[in-house]
Amino acid sequence: MSDLQAAETGRTGSSDAVGVAFFASQVVSLLVERNARSTTEPRESLIDGLINASISGTKDCFADLLGEIKRNRVSVAALADIYIPVAARRMGEAWEDDRMSWMDVSMGVARLQSLLREIGVAWAADQAGDTGNGTVLLIIPDREQHTLGPMVAMGQMRRFGVSVCLRIAPSFDELRNLTSTRNFDGVMISVALAEKLESVAKMVKFLKSTIKTPLPVVVGGAVMTTRDDVAACTGADLASNDMGAALQAIGLQFDALCVLKRA
Repeated sequence: MSDLQAAETGRTGSSDAVGVAFFASQVVSLLVERNARSTTEPRESLIDGLINASISGTKDCFADLLGEIKRNRVSVAALADIYIPVAARRMGEAWEDDRMSWMDVSMGVARLQSLLREIGVAWAADQAGDTGNGTVLLIIPDREQHTLGPMVAMGQMRRFGVSVCLRIAPSFDELRNLTSTRNFDGVMISVALAEKLESVAKMVKFLKSTIKTPLPVVVGGAVMTTRDDVAACTGADLASNDMGAALQAIGLQFDALCVLKRA
């Protein structure tokens, strides 16, 4: 379903992976629970539990978290789209406030990313009958250190039945080859840092000038929280973190509510 580069396939250490693998193998059972809640109001106790489990990495902590998730009937979609991003952001804020060490934050976020990869495999299998809903090229620009946000976006697109080709810091030659040999419906570029907008603008210009039939380009990511002129700065067709709006901008329209209920 997705095309990941080698840099994205690395796992945390074997001891770290025990808790994540256990949790992922159990939590994907929620995919078939039709009464699971896809709430937009996350519970603080579950956020704290997810942070603690991701920092410790132990099977016991993940087992306790699993129990809380089941009791609160939290869907896997809510876990991936809401709880994991919030937990990662909270850990970053804790490091900035000297309440958490850089090592704890780094390992915690790495485990959250591993968890996203694990449950993403289940989404791909669950969507086996929903093929043909478009193909998107998802780009992380050069020297952008963030990967969790794009992985969340990739998981969301999987639930829409969209095939995703992820490329990290691709060269213009690689983009030329990709777009000439693959039939993409559009391009999404995830940007965290405002200082990368100039280089992203060059990438957008290249994509639109190189391809005979220019692809729609959507820019999103953490930069959206610091700049309100991203579309104008980059030349993108849309700047948004709303996945439904992004897919619609590239000509892919789905019943998002229906998909989230099935997730």
